[in-house]
Amino acid sequence: IIDAHSHDFPDSIATRAMNGMCRMTEGSLWPVGDGTLENHLDHLDLAGVDKAVSCPIATKPKMFEGLFRRACQIKDGELGERARAKIIPFASVHPLDPDVMAHLDMIAAAGLKGVKFHCYYQDFSLADHELWPVFAKIADLGLVVQCHCGSDISWKYTRGLCGPREIAILLKNVRGLKFIAAHLGGCDGYPPHATDQVLECGAYIDTSILHRRWHYDEAMRLLRSWPTDRILFGTDFPWVHYQEAIAWVKSVRDPADWDLLFGGNACRLLGLVT
Repeated sequence: IIDAHSHDFPDSIATRAMNGMCRMTEGSLWPVGDGTLENHLDHLDLAGVDKAVSCPIATKPKMFEGLFRRACQIKDGELGERARAKIIPFASVHPLDPDVMAHLDMIAAAGLKGVKFHCYYQDFSLADHELWPVFAKIADLGLVVQCHCGSDISWKYTRGLCGPREIAILLKNVRGLKFIAAHLGGCDGYPPHATDQVLECGAYIDTSILHRRWHYDEAMRLLRSWPTDRILFGTDFPWVHYQEAIAWVKSVRDPADWDLLFGGNACRLLGLVT
């Protein structure tokens, strides 16, 4: 089992980061973990999850160096053998970083697998044509994009940054981009079937929709009907228990789909040796 969408933080900021995000949701969202790497690893072991993609977010351009260094430390085993074996660290760049192209070269040269974006925290739209060269560079380097999509519980009144329409515009203009549209392709907050245009553009979606949305009609339709080779298991941990997320997916998808959905697709997309 591979979780294509999770989060953890350096010990020095984990408590502050988690408390800040809880405040932003005005008490409507509470974590199941404490945000630290070791706690993340413990939850993976407890649930029998083999690996997890860890997704940092550079909310400011100057954050690149620290996030990149930590990702390399995880990859190279400097933060422990257990982390090296179980965590697939992504990097993050801010689209408005003046050195973004050089930083993307550094990410690829270091052997990292992908880049995380969050349009709300980073204040940009996927449909902004001025930023498409950044995504074209990512495509050329063969890196994977993991991007928050749809609405966000902390930005209740903001729309039009990373919904299905914006994803489709980006992917129609940047060919060959390996794009994971998180949270079932950004279905939350959009009309039924809006996410279907994401499939037409070749995107993957992941299952990291929050548990309070699991049984909404559109979430159930997408999880039930999305092509098996275009969907990835994801949790958004530490906001959802692994065991519950696994059970939800298994309750909806046929057992014949489990091998690809829970790990096979992620191995192919990320170039992992099984």
